[in-house]
Amino acid sequence: MRVTLVEDNAIFCFLFEKFLEDYPSKKIEIQLFSDGKKAWDHFVSIKNEPNLFPDILFLDINMPIMNGWELLENLLVNDFDFIRENPIYIVSSSKSSLDTSKCEEYSFITDYITKPIQREGIYKILDEYLNQKLNP
Repeated sequence: MRVTLVEDNAIFCFLFEKFLEDYPSKKIEIQLFSDGKKAWDHFVSIKNEPNLFPDILFLDINMPIMNGWELLENLLVNDFDFIRENPIYIVSSSKSSLDTSKCEEYSFITDYITKPIQREGIYKILDEYLNQKLNP
């Protein structure tokens, strides 16, 4: 299972990666990008290899260079189908109604998660994903 986190907070990235490394149910391949532009460049580079796209995408929205909304727009406009086929979680410290309501503009977003996120919360998401794949 491939999980991608696009997040500029190094401490959050460290904890998230540690949680995934310790996930007991399945080995997780972790991809970390510190801003939307780095993630965008990666997705463009693998566009013809859909098996390399993330199974689950966790995306911060407030980042330098290219924020999460800009990344989603680029993926949508350029027909990256994995965003409609796989879970996408917005992970943000923002509790702003502007951000949560903007999330509703993208029907393919699975959920909006407010930081801090706990290990159990991430494991629940991973467990649900695996259960869906095993029992469609």
